Amino acid sequence: MTAGADKTEEGAVGTPIVFLFADTQVVEESFVEDINNILNSGEVPNLFANDEWEKITSAVRPLAKEREIPETKDNLKKLFVDRTRENLHIVLAMSPVGSAFRVRCRMFPSLI
Repeated sequence: MTAGADKTEEGAVGTPIVFLFADTQVVEESFVEDINNILNSGEVPNLFANDEWEKITSAVRPLAKEREIPETKDNLKKLFVDRTRENLHIVLAMSPVGSAFRVRCRMFPSLI
C-alpha cells in the first residue's frame, strides 16, 4: 500500500492488499502509533481529510445501494472501514535485537 489514492483501494474497491512495515521504515514513532491503532480498532483517527471522505463515500455508494444499506454519511464510512478491515493485511517485520522492539511492544501493545 502506498500513500495517496491507493490507500482507499481495499475499502472502496474491495481489493485485498498487504502492507509490509519494517522497523527500518520508522522515521517517527507516530508511524508505529498508526499501525497500533489499525491493529487495535481498525481505524486511524483523522487519516482522511473531508474532501477525501467525500471521494471515499462516493466510491462505496454503489455497494451500499447493492446491499440495501441506507446511504447516510455514517453508514458509508462504516461500510468503507468494514471493507478495509476485511481486505487490509498488515505484516510487521521488526528485529528483536536491542531495546527498540521491547520498548515499542510496551508502548503499543497491539503489535503483539
